[in-house]
Amino acid sequence: MPSQEHPPGLNPVGKDDSVAVVFPARPRPDDLEHGVEALLATLAEAGLEHRIVIVGRPGGAPGALDALASRYPDRVITVPHNGPPDSPEAERAGILAALERTDMRRLVLVGPGDRIDAADLPVLLRVQREERADAVVGTPERTRSRSRRATVLTWAAWERLLPRGRASSGACSYRLLDRWLLEEPEHGGAARPAPLETAGRGDVRIVELPLSPHGRTPVPRAVSRARAGLRLDGGRRRPAWRMPRDPLLAVVTLAGVALSIIACLYHLELGTVLAYKDSGSHLLIARRVLDSPTPGLAQLGGVWPPLPHVLSLPLIWHDALFYSGLAGSLISMVSYVVTVRYAYLIAAGMAGTDRTRRRAAGVTAAALLALNPNLLYLQSTPMTELLLFACIAAAVHHLAQWCRTGRYTQLSIASAATLLATLTRYEGWVLAVAMTVVVGYVSLRRWRGLARLEAHLIFFGVVAFAGIAGWVAWAWLIFDDWLYWHSGEYAKPALWVASGDPNIGAAGVALSTYAYAMAHALGTLTPLAGAAGVLVYAWRRRLQVEAVAPYALLVFLPFFVLALYLGQRPLHVPEVHGGGLYNVRFALVMALAAAVFAAYLVSLIPPRRRWAPAAAACAMIGTVLAVPGTATLAEPLHWDAGHEGRVAAGAVAWLRSHYDGGLVLMENHGNEIVAFDSRVPLGRIVYEGSFRLWRPALKDPAGSGIQWIYARTAPGKEDRTWRALRDRASLTHDFTLVYRDAAQRIYRRRV
Repeated sequence: MPSQEHPPGLNPVGKDDSVAVVFPARPRPDDLEHGVEALLATLAEAGLEHRIVIVGRPGGAPGALDALASRYPDRVITVPHNGPPDSPEAERAGILAALERTDMRRLVLVGPGDRIDAADLPVLLRVQREERADAVVGTPERTRSRSRRATVLTWAAWERLLPRGRASSGACSYRLLDRWLLEEPEHGGAARPAPLETAGRGDVRIVELPLSPHGRTPVPRAVSRARAGLRLDGGRRRPAWRMPRDPLLAVVTLAGVALSIIACLYHLELGTVLAYKDSGSHLLIARRVLDSPTPGLAQLGGVWPPLPHVLSLPLIWHDALFYSGLAGSLISMVSYVVTVRYAYLIAAGMAGTDRTRRRAAGVTAAALLALNPNLLYLQSTPMTELLLFACIAAAVHHLAQWCRTGRYTQLSIASAATLLATLTRYEGWVLAVAMTVVVGYVSLRRWRGLARLEAHLIFFGVVAFAGIAGWVAWAWLIFDDWLYWHSGEYAKPALWVASGDPNIGAAGVALSTYAYAMAHALGTLTPLAGAAGVLVYAWRRRLQVEAVAPYALLVFLPFFVLALYLGQRPLHVPEVHGGGLYNVRFALVMALAAAVFAAYLVSLIPPRRRWAPAAAACAMIGTVLAVPGTATLAEPLHWDAGHEGRVAAGAVAWLRSHYDGGLVLMENHGNEIVAFDSRVPLGRIVYEGSFRLWRPALKDPAGSGIQWIYARTAPGKEDRTWRALRDRASLTHDFTLVYRDAAQRIYRRRV
């Protein structure tokens, strides 16, 4: 085909594109050299980073292959292949060489019977950009009718895109594919020829571009979202749940669901679903959005990020779900399954492209998480950790996919998951920073341009940091304080961290405290295996752009050590503080990192060794059994929740049997157990979050319509209600003391 200039109407492609052209060697050396020279010149002139991959017999085309490889060592790759140059096996060999030996973003496949026009390549790239296509099929205008084009796109697009069999003559001149179509695990992988048989499962956007031989501007004639895997015999496709892409992942997911349900039923029977005082607090916040003297979104407050409470709203109104704790536990259970599933995917992606190694790594990571008793307990409660873990796992997995494929869809999902993490717990804010660093690093290393760096940071950051910006703005709007989430009345670190905490100002002690907490939450073997996996992974993969995303999981270790050092978070372990455990669950955020990096070690075991599966299974079982009990359950039973529950039991029992209606004045802070367990309707409790009702009620309870007053009177722990009313004569004049013990009092309005 004669060369032609760039058609009008199509802008030149950017310098940050990259393409590998794969085609079979021509039998005539003059044709081969002429074609390669034209390609190299056109691609260089267009500013495209490129590689030419030529498949042919060693020494074939009378020495032309060797001559080209030596003449252009950095731009031409020759792939020896003894079979016919027009065979599917030859094209597969070229595809695998392009994937394994280059990092080009796109691949152009040239059929054995087609002659490539170098000037068409920039056109194909531009059309792919404008149409946002995953693949562009260039077809000679003269060889196809309109009906034939439509048939190919809707029924046999993938038969033309991939070498599953001999393409018919004139089927297409070029096939431009995004690298991810051949590389992503969901699309079959690319390390071996066999996965190409199943590549492209899922929705793929394909554009057909007729190439005019007369120099007219080519126009994409058909755009299709073709579903690969269609049976060409017209049979009906099985639904995805009956034919999963990765059957082992489906089994892991079902096992996670079963473990989640069993663990929740066990803890319901044990009565420990609401052992943490914070569990009841999360449920109260969500319920008051719907059931309060002043209902509305303002009841979400400004201390705990709002996502867990918002997700509870569809369930929280049901009394059985609310008082059993299941309204929050169900969210944790779903998050547990999502986390286990993503752990499999992250570890499989780290293990490379060998199917056996990928599955070994995935199962190992999933098992180390799924069988951890501390995670199984927390996923049975309304606590917010599991939702955070699910968001972290999703964000890191899709970031890793973007690092490998460059697809904006993956970066979009990663940014959305990061947004959800920032609205779940403040650890998500640290994740957002770590993810941004990875995005910036990959952009600089892969595209080497400030324009692309800026575009990626904006594309990712606008969504990822929107939750942080929104939460800060919410604090200003509701509390007139940008930093209320950190230094507000109920958020000050001084409320929870004692001034004499040994972690404060002692980096070594803070590190030891967190290390001991990890040992209690994860056992000793899992963190050690994870640390070894980090070292081996860093040594083997270093800072390759395809491999850096999992490093983001490590950021929580220095964050918590720094928080302990600065006195921003309380965390007690017997080895450092004496006594019992406190906030040991903070160490569970490292469970995902420990699991996936330990799984990476397992993936390095030679898969052909017969003892490898048994050894890996024994290692997983032993590692899980090494976890020293359920520390996350022992903590609330030993500390505040158990003690305060026993102290409040008398008043709770009295209220449940004697309350008969009317408004109750009760501070919520410190009295969450009474507010939750007494079963007094939340719409009848006036508390510090009851906008414009709380302060007037403290000044004049009777004049504000208050019928009941609950006050915590324990010396040194008096609540605001008791401090405001204890010295007023109106308290005994208007109200009668109906219940009293060493820690609390209940008053009732005189009739």
